[in-house]
Amino acid sequence: MPSTIDTRPALAAIDPKRVLDLEQRSIRIPSSTFEEGNIADLYADYMSDIGLEVEMQPVTHPFDPERESRQPIGRLKGTGGGPTLLINGHMDPGVEMSGWTVDPYAAKFEDGWIWGMGAHDDKGGCVAAICALEAIVRSGIRLKGDVLMTPVVAHKLGGAGTRALLRHGVKADLCINMEHSNNTIANICVGVVMARFVCSAPELFFRYSPEARAAYINPIEQQMEIVRGIGPSLTPIASDGWMTFTPHPELPGFPTHTFDVMHKEHYYFKSATGRSTRECELTLQFRTVPGQTVATIESDLKRLLARIKKDHPAFNCVLEIPARGTEQTWNQLAMVCPSDHPLVVALAEGQALASGRPAVVGAHGRLGNVGDGNIIQELLGIPTVQYGPGDIRVYKEWPTPDERVRLTDLVTAAKAVAHATVRLCS
Repeated sequence: MPSTIDTRPALAAIDPKRVLDLEQRSIRIPSSTFEEGNIADLYADYMSDIGLEVEMQPVTHPFDPERESRQPIGRLKGTGGGPTLLINGHMDPGVEMSGWTVDPYAAKFEDGWIWGMGAHDDKGGCVAAICALEAIVRSGIRLKGDVLMTPVVAHKLGGAGTRALLRHGVKADLCINMEHSNNTIANICVGVVMARFVCSAPELFFRYSPEARAAYINPIEQQMEIVRGIGPSLTPIASDGWMTFTPHPELPGFPTHTFDVMHKEHYYFKSATGRSTRECELTLQFRTVPGQTVATIESDLKRLLARIKKDHPAFNCVLEIPARGTEQTWNQLAMVCPSDHPLVVALAEGQALASGRPAVVGAHGRLGNVGDGNIIQELLGIPTVQYGPGDIRVYKEWPTPDERVRLTDLVTAAKAVAHATVRLCS
């Protein structure tokens, strides 16, 4: 059970000016995926200066061995006898879009808001956690368990940095994944699986025999049968429909899906994929609920394809699940941590103390999102939650330009993480 040590000295040691300074310094460093080296150095130096042991881990690009980035692993050593807490966040920002009305790297601070690329996705989360550990050190509180602070690269490549971190041998007993959740404690998050369908048919010109036409369905039209069978993007999949699953009360509207990419080559045009002109490929992603796996979705899709084949004998489709190239990226199980687990309880206590309001626990703040916490819980098998400042509901759509976060939310998150860390590791 968490300790009853007084956490107030740690919370009092959090300085909003230092939080703002580190956030602005972070935003002013561009850190596109696999270009995170400079911000990695900033975090490594900061963690070292406040007393953490720091190791810099090189990370090779999962698809291009010529490219390399780096990520710091900070360790706040405990005295022994307590659990190890892993705090994880990512240094690469979200989708880097045009349309900004302010300089995305100026870190403007106005009316309590900090504007900039990655302000809450996910530099704000990394900053809040680092400042939480700084406050614990400054307060003089000694922890029994170690705390690992791991700002990682390449979240936008399906968690490539976190996967490299775990291959490196990092282990822990508990994890807080610092992802924007409007400072709600997301103990339940959807999973993701990507599938690809490759439909093919003989080439058929306008002069054709009746026999050839009878054995022909255009590959694009075959894909349309699949689209009709699965249903419209971003529409909840009915529990009594083609997919088998148990609805989760915390995940209304899920499972669902979106069609991401379709390609059909033709000899009139330059090839974009290298596929035969006889083929058409369609890639989509499912956002899943607990209990769904690659195997369950594969079984569902095979039944769906068999029904189409029965109605259209010329239908010819090969299923890839997970889609090639996504086996170690956007292929993540749904994440669940019981609401009464000490990790959830300690973080909820911290959030309530820091905000002066009851904490919100559940999927709401991360509804539809996956984070590296999904990967950590699945591969390490440890209790994990996703939590952090920033609310995507303030925007008309997400991802978006003009990303911003309230300084008060960063400070609240830092205090909540400091409280939970002391409770869990003392």
